[in-house]
Amino acid sequence: MDIAVIVSTYQRPEHLRRCLASIEVQAGVAGRFEVVVTDDGSQDETLRLIATTARRVDFPLTFTTHAHAGFRLARCRNEGAAASTAPYLLFTDGDCILPRDHLRHHLALRRRGRVVGGDCIRLDAATSARIDVDVIHGGDVARFVPRAEAWRLRLKGLRAKAYEWGRVPMRPRLSGNNIAVWRDDFEQVNGFDEGFVGWGLEDRDLQCRLERLGLRVTSILLATAPIHLWHPAPASFVRNNAGTPNLAYFHALRQRPTFCVDGLVKPWERDAQATPVDAGTTRKAA
Repeated sequence: MDIAVIVSTYQRPEHLRRCLASIEVQAGVAGRFEVVVTDDGSQDETLRLIATTARRVDFPLTFTTHAHAGFRLARCRNEGAAASTAPYLLFTDGDCILPRDHLRHHLALRRRGRVVGGDCIRLDAATSARIDVDVIHGGDVARFVPRAEAWRLRLKGLRAKAYEWGRVPMRPRLSGNNIAVWRDDFEQVNGFDEGFVGWGLEDRDLQCRLERLGLRVTSILLATAPIHLWHPAPASFVRNNAGTPNLAYFHALRQRPTFCVDGLVKPWERDAQATPVDAGTTRKAA
């Protein structure tokens, strides 16, 4: 395996169904990827969906979960990384549809000393409802992308390239739905900091520590971007994280070490691992 796709999810099985359908039709990467769906404690049909999908698809598919205790995206992503085996990690979310050449572009752009990131195309509720599995399998998703949104992403991609050229710190920004990083680099900073609970800033903190490690961010926006399906904002969402505990935590760590303590490996919690759910059912051989 060359790349592991880490898909975070919670209580949105219909979004996840479409996300997995978009992974199923990835072009030019057969036999090169695995998928780990990492769940934040869903109590709906999410597990049944994963089990059913795993029996049908021709790539390895695994599932991790834990008891839900608030929005813990950083923990989900760490558990997904720990459950994967490939040397290169691609993080995305279960409410995103991946363009057919998304994995191929990421594999083509990977370089040592680099982290690859981007953003996503955002759809409204009405447009999101029109995109079903049949549309995704038919490869006709691009026609649903509003022209204004496509131009927004293109302009953002051009600015990102200018930031790269100017070597601007913390630019371009990493966004958790579209981050690719070498496993050994991710492990060297101990993954996402699980001190971030609730919406926001865990990806910015990761970027800060990866840059302190000496890595540079390369934008993939001009080549590919996930398509984000609409859903109500999470309860912990606050624009710009204004006044949130996560913002206070982020600023309290101005002198943050490269290696976070509450991350991928926790010295005081050796057995606090994600629980694979019936691995014999939810995993298929490559």
